[in-house]
Amino acid sequence: MTKEELISWIKDELSVSGAIKISEIIPDKEISRIIDNETETLYDIYREAIVEKYTIVPRNIFWMPEFRKTRTLQFPKCVRTVDQVVEMKGRNMMWGISDPDISFSRAFQADLWMSPMGGDTVTFRTIQWQMWDQMKNFITVDMKHSWNPLNHTLLILGHDPQTNVFIHLWEGVKPVNLWENPWVKKWITAKCKKQFAKLLTIINFTLIGNVTINASVYSQEADTDLKECDDFFKSLIQPDFFVSFP
Repeated sequence: MTKEELISWIKDELSVSGAIKISEIIPDKEISRIIDNETETLYDIYREAIVEKYTIVPRNIFWMPEFRKTRTLQFPKCVRTVDQVVEMKGRNMMWGISDPDISFSRAFQADLWMSPMGGDTVTFRTIQWQMWDQMKNFITVDMKHSWNPLNHTLLILGHDPQTNVFIHLWEGVKPVNLWENPWVKKWITAKCKKQFAKLLTIINFTLIGNVTINASVYSQEADTDLKECDDFFKSLIQPDFFVSFP
């Protein structure tokens, strides 16, 4: 759904499919501004608005003059946050052994298929995965970093990477795809209703035939819709049912 299509859809909601004239009350420019602002907000509060992505930055990038000046990597605006930055060790070795038969992947597969299965499988597997997370330190090195969401830059702290760097990040869904979501449209439309009701309160509008618009109806509908959307967004953010502490 393009922005023009979304604006048309919102105007139909506000005008009750053209039953009332709203162009003099809330112009398209104001609706477009609300769409832009609320789209940015949805990336922060709606879990489905961002997707998990991975990228590998070649080692030579960290030795270029552009990086050496600021020690920052510039990411496109669609990247919302960076979760993990790790330096990848070469040859997938464990315990400093260069034998390709003794690798993380092979040891992991052997442990997975030869481990006993019992009634307390959840606890066993949780402890097992924690052990393997610790063993990953033999093939990856976490790098200190700082993510700036305002200018979408990643500051590399500490030592200079000696190998390629693996980055785990979250990218925002393209707006044209995000606006197709019914919850997204409901949220943005509710925000437009709030602004519409505000304008009706500030300025007394009278339509042809001495007909006035009840602003409280728009405000109440907007509050109800925003509450439903907020509850839905929060329901998607649930902690794991099994939590363990190291």
